Amino acid sequence: MSDAPERRIAPASRRDAAGTIRLTIVSVFLLGTACAYAACVVIVLRGNIDALFGLVPWLAAAALVGCLLVTVSAVAGASRKRVRRRTPRLMSDRVGELAAAIGARESSERERAVERLLKRLDVTRAALGVAANPAIRDQLLDGGFAARVERELETSRSKWHRVNAAGVLGLLGAESSIGPLEQTLADPDVDVAYAAAHALSLYPSATAYGALLDALTGQTIPSGRVAGLLESFRCASARELIERRAEADEPAMRYWGAYLLGSLADPRSAPVIERLARDPNEDVRANAAEALANFRGDELLSSLLADESWVVRSHAAKAAGAGCRTNLSARLSELLEDQSWWVRQNAMIALASFGAAAIPPLLAQLHSPDRFARNKAAEALVRNGYAMEQIERVKEGGLGSRNARRFLIDLGRAEALSTIETAALASGRETRKRMVGVLRAIGTEQAQAVLEALERNGDEHSD
Repeated sequence: MSDAPERRIAPASRRDAAGTIRLTIVSVFLLGTACAYAACVVIVLRGNIDALFGLVPWLAAAALVGCLLVTVSAVAGASRKRVRRRTPRLMSDRVGELAAAIGARESSERERAVERLLKRLDVTRAALGVAANPAIRDQLLDGGFAARVERELETSRSKWHRVNAAGVLGLLGAESSIGPLEQTLADPDVDVAYAAAHALSLYPSATAYGALLDALTGQTIPSGRVAGLLESFRCASARELIERRAEADEPAMRYWGAYLLGSLADPRSAPVIERLARDPNEDVRANAAEALANFRGDELLSSLLADESWVVRSHAAKAAGAGCRTNLSARLSELLEDQSWWVRQNAMIALASFGAAAIPPLLAQLHSPDRFARNKAAEALVRNGYAMEQIERVKEGGLGSRNARRFLIDLGRAEALSTIETAALASGRETRKRMVGVLRAIGTEQAQAVLEALERNGDEHSD
């Protein structure tokens, strides 16, 4: 079956030959008719009326033949278009029937069925479905179908033929197709290039994985989309391939190397991550810092929390929270005073996730001279549930309620008044009085506005 017929690929601009012939015949006939009528005009002008009457039967016959030619041409063209519209569907249905029948046939009949399938199979949706069928994939490869599709990928002028061709090659998984797919990664059309990248991600091959790694710094496919494919692609030598490229001169490759090694989270990559965490490029350090969430290295992460770049500090704070590095709580609480909003935000989210371990440094920050630090500390204490615990103690009025009340006053002065207001609205009369007392003790303009709102709410309720 190796001599399966190859598909002839016509240029996209090539016209239908039969249509061209029909158009030529009609055009020549109309031109001849026009010339005949011009001759009649000349005859009339010269006064040869008798000669003109002798030409009338011939002119009538020519007009009749012309009408017939135009009608036949139009009918033939319409029929051809209708056949073309139906052919892909009919071929798709027929191919599906052949593919479905192959698995149920005897070995001798199966070979003939595969040969017939290869003659009919083209790079269409039907081919995608057939190529995904493991029962006949090997027969397709033995029949040379992969080579046919590779030629389609390389030479077709139709964008979507090439996209389909890449998809079929990915499903077939022939090693010979990796080269053509790798070359297609540089195609100027992003859809074609991404189809080739997706096809390569289906290969459990170090060669395919390496090709995708190199595409991270390509010009066509956005690097993030390639990285997404690599994250779902796990070849046996992925770690070694990434580490090798993490030594590249290009900062972009080191950047993605740090990102992918963090995603793999293989402890053997710790030395590479440590080196990348000291990279001169801040974006590389930032990705290495975030990768440390999956590696040991609290001392290194602590140093990155003090990095000169806010981008690195932000990612380091995020990593500390994701890695549950509660021993860095004090250092993170200092970042609540950072000039960058992103650093403060990520530090707050990390501290809120630490629970009780982060409460002492957060309480200390409620008294910070930095307004933003007080705000973020209050937000973290609300997020981790500590504020609600203190509200419950004030409601109960027992042991510890005095300290809880003092905390709520500090919380309100840090502008977290909505939590206290909500507690007052959702409580009984006695608890409401206690929350009102807390708001009066806060003594800020915002607290006074909340008190007035509570009084209005109380009057409306009494009405």
